[in-house]
Amino acid sequence: MKRKPRPRARRKADADPLGDARIRPLLERYCKLAGVKQTTLTTDRWELTLPPAERPFFRDRATLRVAFSLDALDRDPGAEIAGVGAPLLAQVIEAIRARAGHLSLGLIAPPPDADSDPKRVTLTIPIKDGTVKRSTARVAVHPVGRLVARVVLRASAGVEESVVESDVYDLSAGAKADADLAAAFGDLEAGRSKSADSSVAEDVAAVEAREPADLLRLLVDNLREKSAERVAVRRAAAEQGLALELSRLDRYFESILKEQSGPDAIETVTALAERRRTEEIRRSQVRAVVHPLQLIEAAVVMQHAEWRVKTSHDRSATFSAQRALSGEAAWSIACPQCGRPPSALVVCRHDHGACDACSSSCSVCAEDFCAEHGVAECRVDGQPACDEHVHVCPSCRVQHCTVHEGVCVESDGHPACSACLAPCGNCGRLICNRHAEQSDAAAPKGSRRLCAACIWHCEGGANEAVGMDELAQCKSCGKAVCTAHQAVCALDKEEYVHCSQHLRKCSECGRQVCATHMAPPSQGAASPCVSCAQR
Repeated sequence: MKRKPRPRARRKADADPLGDARIRPLLERYCKLAGVKQTTLTTDRWELTLPPAERPFFRDRATLRVAFSLDALDRDPGAEIAGVGAPLLAQVIEAIRARAGHLSLGLIAPPPDADSDPKRVTLTIPIKDGTVKRSTARVAVHPVGRLVARVVLRASAGVEESVVESDVYDLSAGAKADADLAAAFGDLEAGRSKSADSSVAEDVAAVEAREPADLLRLLVDNLREKSAERVAVRRAAAEQGLALELSRLDRYFESILKEQSGPDAIETVTALAERRRTEEIRRSQVRAVVHPLQLIEAAVVMQHAEWRVKTSHDRSATFSAQRALSGEAAWSIACPQCGRPPSALVVCRHDHGACDACSSSCSVCAEDFCAEHGVAECRVDGQPACDEHVHVCPSCRVQHCTVHEGVCVESDGHPACSACLAPCGNCGRLICNRHAEQSDAAAPKGSRRLCAACIWHCEGGANEAVGMDELAQCKSCGKAVCTAHQAVCALDKEEYVHCSQHLRKCSECGRQVCATHMAPPSQGAASPCVSCAQR
């Protein structure tokens, strides 16, 4: 049966249903950098001629045709679709990561009438507990750029893949570029403008980019923000699927448990059910894997101003502001830690700058610190504490401040947080949760928190845990028995304690008597106590 051709009159929005708007420019940049000859057959179909060095990434093919729409694929069934999740995209990504991980666009041309005098800059952002001690101003060349990455979201059996671009960032200051600079960068990247000659900035010092690890953290954080909506949708779908699967597992194991009779079999099935539930919960968690593909970088002449700030605690840090000499960009200052525009500047106790959003004031020493040098909440009172005054409790493994710390008497007196420490119910000494033991609810004084020195096990009953203050020694066997399982011989003038197993009832008077005070039983006769036997 002959298939009907697709109608040609289609909306422009429907012409590329499987493509991603970022794939085509990514492929164009790769072809330019790797020397791949690109021939445009139609608006949505290309032919690529690969040089020998690039062929191993594409299954050793010398040429291949690329389709950017379903229509193009219908017209040329031998072409490969350029869509997310397609084999072609994986091959391009592998080739980019091996050959074109960095793209330098050159210098963004400053306008001819740009004001390059930065001496009129004043710091207008308030400083927390600090004053400006020194300020400098200069013109410098800053690296700016964006990161292109593949983001793979996995949850249960579902996999979602996309190519994401970060915003344009100042790669030295860590600040997001303003709209004018981002537009100039986009024009240069798209070829709508040309890079300036390097002689324009030959007398201007260049500022190095941040360390690669710090730079990657900053750009990946931006990618995470841009992918938050997709992650939320994927997480909602995963949670819905998890609820259905857990309900199915519960019904299945409930039916299995009904068929079991022995306690061992029930315990085995219960453990298996818990393990399957845990596996399913772990499998349904949304995991985002970011594969950096290409760092697109350019240079821009910046007006640069710095202020050295000193606090009352004799801590100091340098803050900087910059303005790109492109368009009508305004002065901007970014937090050195989080890269966001600060509403107040803070100097960390480790002599580097931060902002009020990513810093806290220690509840112990009142010094300010950034997120890397302390904790936002003490386990006990929820107040922040710097790294000098924060400890990890060996009992609960949670961080706490030194104010809420005590000493456990066990293990040579180790420190612990006050939330884990409580007195022993017998001796009153402080013990942590890890070394505390709980006496049995059936003990004479009920369930109590006891230290290792005060806990014992009653040997006259079911070996239950009791306190030392609830024990006595059986005169007959020497075992420790609690008050619930001990008694006194009626003929013991010294009122010695005996466990219940060593007391007998006199057949004459009915009193409880120990074995020492029981008369030898006669053949076939009852056993009286020695007092009744002498009558």
